[in-house]
Amino acid sequence: MFGIDVSYHKGNIDWNKVKPNINFAILRLGWVGNKKNHSLDSKFEQYYRQCKKLNIPIGVYVYNYCNSEENARDGAKWAIDKLKNKTLELPVYFDMEDESIQNLGRDKLTSICIAFNTEIEKTGLWAGVYANLYWYNNYLNKEEIKKRYTTWIAHYTDGTDKYKGEYDMWQNSSTGKINGVSSDVDTDYLYRDLISQIGNIKPTNPNDEILRLANEVISGKYGNGEERKKALGDKYAVVQDKVNELMAERNEITYVIKKGDTLSGIAKKFHTTVKELARKNNIKDINKIYAGDVLKI
Repeated sequence: MFGIDVSYHKGNIDWNKVKPNINFAILRLGWVGNKKNHSLDSKFEQYYRQCKKLNIPIGVYVYNYCNSEENARDGAKWAIDKLKNKTLELPVYFDMEDESIQNLGRDKLTSICIAFNTEIEKTGLWAGVYANLYWYNNYLNKEEIKKRYTTWIAHYTDGTDKYKGEYDMWQNSSTGKINGVSSDVDTDYLYRDLISQIGNIKPTNPNDEILRLANEVISGKYGNGEERKKALGDKYAVVQDKVNELMAERNEITYVIKKGDTLSGIAKKFHTTVKELARKNNIKDINKIYAGDVLKI
């Protein structure tokens, strides 16, 4: 699928002329910064209304200046508020490219991405990460980002299938010519059918779905390890965080499984039995436990 991404720099767009030439559009929602310094793109509301009127599938991107996880979480909450009562057919992309933050280091920048996207995912929206090829290779933990989120890469070169199978979307040019846009425009190839996967979604109360899923996990509905990850899909990380939070609030004794642990060893450490641990945690095979899972003791 072929599309464009735009911000206020494109001025007034004739979307009626644009529509026959694209399958989707990614609109800049705005930018987020530090100390609650966030700003809505001056053309976002206009572009959103016009695309909706013409049934053009849309996603949004949020340009990032945040230099900490706390600021990124606040920026995400601002973005969620601006998307209230709006529907998206494509993800909310966190745009990582600003020079002012590039020296924070891979781990810190990746953690900032996760902080922002976790808040986005709590609402039921899909979260993604946008960066150019150099940023992905030098400033982010690329494999961790790709494992957690849908990815959008910028690299201006020839072809149409350059990154098919490696990234979900490729921004291939900043000098595209599209009837209805008066100046050069960014163009993109979407390889993964996210529009069908996502459907029309809008932000919900961040606590609703995640809380329900977390309580179902605690009740044993989704099993453990790979079974749970498969059942929860892209929501696994945020649901597991909520599970840990709920279990702490309930004053339950818990233990995070580490690499090399055995159920018998954990049982001995906490003066309980393998049978009791298996019962409490709905473990079907006592020889299969997974690092990172949380056990109720």
